[in-house]
Amino acid sequence: MNQQPSSILKFAYCLVLLAAILPFGLAKSGWVGLATGGAGMGFIPFLGPLVFLCLGLYRVYLVARVPGVLNSPQATGLSAFLRTAGTFCLYVGVLVSVLSWVAGPLMRAFIKTRTESGAEFFVVGLYLSLAAGIGMLGLLAFEFSRLLAFERSARQASA
Repeated sequence: MNQQPSSILKFAYCLVLLAAILPFGLAKSGWVGLATGGAGMGFIPFLGPLVFLCLGLYRVYLVARVPGVLNSPQATGLSAFLRTAGTFCLYVGVLVSVLSWVAGPLMRAFIKTRTESGAEFFVVGLYLSLAAGIGMLGLLAFEFSRLLAFERSARQASA
């Protein structure tokens, strides 16, 4: 029996992946990006991020357009726990991603007195950047649970 993810889970999956590959929002801006190390695969200045962008956009396209891409056999044991934890972390990651995208305008609207250096923007951006890892951790746990479920299903089919 296959587990079919809900539309909300597919949306969260795509949004967390987009937030990871597109440098947009307060958590990816200026000094925050420099303080957290910038983009992944920085050892190849242009090729690494470009490949990461293309692969991420292709995965988002597959999840959004091809039915059954995130389906997996019924998860039990460790894979069921990883699936549940991964799904929860994906939802938290969506919340952090959306907060990262709207934090700058919200802070400008609600903070009436600012420091000269803009340290409050840096601190909020830094914490959002650190919290964005929760979504990627959820993505990893969700995909690993699918892998474990597929491996268990293959072992049962061959036995």
